[in-house]
Amino acid sequence: MAEDQINNAWAWFTGAPLRALIIALFGLLTVMVLRWMLTRVMNRLQRAPLPTVDTNGRVTLTLGDVPADHARIRRLRTLHQLLASTIGVVIGVVTGIMILGTFGVNIAPLIASAGVVGIAVAFGAQSLVSDVVTGLFMLVENQYNVGDRVELGAIGNILAAGTIEEVGLRVTTLRDDDGRLWYVRNGQILRVANESQGWSLAVVEVALAPETDLSSVREDVHAFVAQQLTDPALAAVALTDRDPVVRVSDISGGAAVLQVRVHAQPGQNQQLASILRRRLYAEFTRTGIKLA
Repeated sequence: MAEDQINNAWAWFTGAPLRALIIALFGLLTVMVLRWMLTRVMNRLQRAPLPTVDTNGRVTLTLGDVPADHARIRRLRTLHQLLASTIGVVIGVVTGIMILGTFGVNIAPLIASAGVVGIAVAFGAQSLVSDVVTGLFMLVENQYNVGDRVELGAIGNILAAGTIEEVGLRVTTLRDDDGRLWYVRNGQILRVANESQGWSLAVVEVALAPETDLSSVREDVHAFVAQQLTDPALAAVALTDRDPVVRVSDISGGAAVLQVRVHAQPGQNQQLASILRRRLYAEFTRTGIKLA
């Protein structure tokens, strides 16, 4: 009797349960292999040099050690995250349907019901659809990538500002300068200010004493900042081929404000502004220029 029960249990296990287990393991293995292949492809794309085209249409490809294209690397990392998540979801759904089929579940009515339910849910989840569609357009248009400093805005207000940590189809995650992590729905984002594309602008304002000779000090500050931009140590944060702008931004009974505007490397405007503030303060102390 016991032997019959063992045989029956073994016969049952070697039927649908064993096939379901094999399908689940195959699905897991497929996800692991596809993600491994995706990682290999993305790593090669990150290391591959980009061709350049001159005015005559000739294509030049530089081999060997070339400077890293950080914007391209951040974009590829964003695509990597999205594609890895998509692979997991798609393979998981297909594996689940196949497992249900092994247990004799009629899948056709489930698919038909899912279609009807999907239509009903679509009307009630318009915001979710909007988030996903907007996320796709943001990714395709390269509005921002992981590591970019951005300001995300809606109509009349700012949603969040900080450094992008993750870009998803529904939610963009960024961390502000106070260390807080913000989750912003893509459908709410109507405008994006990106400090990490092309170049950024470092702005330093200095309040001078009312009796200061503005014309003379403005010329001295311009010459000093231009001389600082020749420092090789600033090449990583400043665009040294751009001329700085120094102008009077405000005048009051208590102070005259000089504003210094310098082009910075993408996302390095805050760092450059901090360096310029320290050096300007040391220069004013040395030359005896009074601050308000």
